[in-house]
Amino acid sequence: MKAFVFLFMLGSLQLVAQHDSLDGKIRSYSYAIHYSTNDSFAAPIDQYVDDGLTFVAGFLKKDFKNTVEVFLFPSRNQLNQQWQKAWGMPTFNSECWMVGSGVESRLDLLSPMAWKKEACEHDPNDWNEIKRLVFHELTHVLHSDYNRSPAFDSIHNIDWLVEGLATYVSGQLDEERLLNAVSFVRSTGGPEQLSMFWKGENKYGLSGSMVAYIDAKYGRNTLSSLLEYNTVEEVLKALDVTEKELIHRWKEALLNAK
Repeated sequence: MKAFVFLFMLGSLQLVAQHDSLDGKIRSYSYAIHYSTNDSFAAPIDQYVDDGLTFVAGFLKKDFKNTVEVFLFPSRNQLNQQWQKAWGMPTFNSECWMVGSGVESRLDLLSPMAWKKEACEHDPNDWNEIKRLVFHELTHVLHSDYNRSPAFDSIHNIDWLVEGLATYVSGQLDEERLLNAVSFVRSTGGPEQLSMFWKGENKYGLSGSMVAYIDAKYGRNTLSSLLEYNTVEEVLKALDVTEKELIHRWKEALLNAK
């Protein structure tokens, strides 16, 4: 199962604007891609960003508020240096499956050209995976544009919503993830609290299918309205449902669909 990541960090996110190694730039009115001219990436990242901005905004019926700055790092060491500076964690070193983050009008990505040697669980030859990764991170960026905690550093029990939304919108909620989620719920009974959705090997399927259920049950406008909330209490109030009822109804819908 492919793994994708948006990293939640405590503390303020400080953007690092200058990168000496990123000497190339692709710029349009809605985005800029900063990359190393020594990094001859094959996948059309600029097209994925351009398409993603249009798709994510259309899906959630909201516009991106700012030009999105994309930083494509040719090595994990350089990506680590960015995250260390941005998050104020000078000793932080990312795990091999961590290849990107998206928040506050910024995407940081490990170049797919480095995935073969410096990443795991990612296929640099699977352009559809790369596209979905870009769409996933752009969903986080749009979400942060409207959330009361733009850096997601002051949220309460909505990690399932943040990651589930990005999984659902990006198309990463595929048949395999859905089937695995169904199998998990049937064999274990599934999670009983929302705080348990974003845990374990089925977290993308569980969280993504919950967001898909909310979209189907309450409608796209309601789903879009949830982007502003940073606590689970606000989300449940907006849906006019208790946590127990929401999970019960989601389970029924998930099991009856497969």
